[in-house]
Amino acid sequence: MRAVILALALVFGVAVAGRSDKAAYARGMVEDLDWGIMSTISTASDHVGAPFGNPQSHAEVDGVIYFYVSDMDQSMIDIASNNQVGYTLSNAEKLSSPACGTIPYAGDEESPLCSRLSITGNFLNISGTDEEQTATDALFAKHPAMKNWPADHSWFVGKLDITQLWEVSYQQSFSDQQTNKPTNRPTDRPTDRPTD
Repeated sequence: MRAVILALALVFGVAVAGRSDKAAYARGMVEDLDWGIMSTISTASDHVGAPFGNPQSHAEVDGVIYFYVSDMDQSMIDIASNNQVGYTLSNAEKLSSPACGTIPYAGDEESPLCSRLSITGNFLNISGTDEEQTATDALFAKHPAMKNWPADHSWFVGKLDITQLWEVSYQQSFSDQQTNKPTNRPTDRPTDRPTD
């Protein structure tokens, strides 16, 4: 069955090409995809300390990921207490890959052939900085509806100061972009990661 899935992926041009340069492939995912799931440590009274995932739209400028967010959003409330976040992207978002499930029984969103990227970092509010206007322009160009969102929701622009990338793509290979050490199973991932 695995051979059939790989053959289908090759036929539809979604497998090996371009994936050997993991850093470039990760950058391409950030550029091409429109949104991901931002995960925070919850401060909500009914689940304090639990993981909390929330869809967020983004735009990218020169490798920096920007967000247009509201102080009223639970994720931003969480970030006020702990600005470390995870941001996860999946090629399944585009609904264009047989490996990601566009052909029933051939692919799936969780398939190792369907690339996904987990980004860890610190969320920073960049209001009033030199980069705010460039980021806002990029966000509004990629997500035109944002311009029309209610003005009374305390919107601001933030960015993700990336500390670590983790990518899985094709052949069940996992890679930590900081150490660039491939592993065969998620349980083999190193737990002590360098910070620079």
